Amino acid sequence: MRGQARRVALAGNLGFALLLGLAPGTASAQSAITIPLHLREAGEPTKPAADAVGKLAAELVESSNFNSYTRPDVLNQSIPEIQDHYRRVAAGNSLVITYASPVKFRTEGGELWVLEIVIGLGRPDRVDALFTIDNAGRVVAHEKYNGALAVELRKAADAAVGAP
Repeated sequence: MRGQARRVALAGNLGFALLLGLAPGTASAQSAITIPLHLREAGEPTKPAADAVGKLAAELVESSNFNSYTRPDVLNQSIPEIQDHYRRVAAGNSLVITYASPVKFRTEGGELWVLEIVIGLGRPDRVDALFTIDNAGRVVAHEKYNGALAVELRKAADAAVGAP
């Protein structure tokens, strides 16, 4: 994880990785996950703050109504479009949650196996993108997720690292 944090720091962001126990409703068997939180001018989050951010991130995924894996017809986005958007989000301010092994999530849009959650923090007022990486390494785009959770998660991410 150190190599990843250095790459992010070279890009102008500070990255912090934390190991913590997180138990979203369907992921309670997970004992440790890694959460790099990439925000400019950020401090290191406390474990309780990181736990809260991780829990909100899992809830945001579970609130997703549509995704490019179970309902690609609804999103009407090509694989290159999804991957391009994912790369832009991951290169900017973002939250990345990596599970030690695949976790099954029951979303509004259907069940998914998830190894990573990638959340865009490009807007100051709310989360602006949501992706997961599944157990086969596919980037899955999510849409129509809970807006109140998106606002709450953004505020919690900022508070966790003392971002202005």
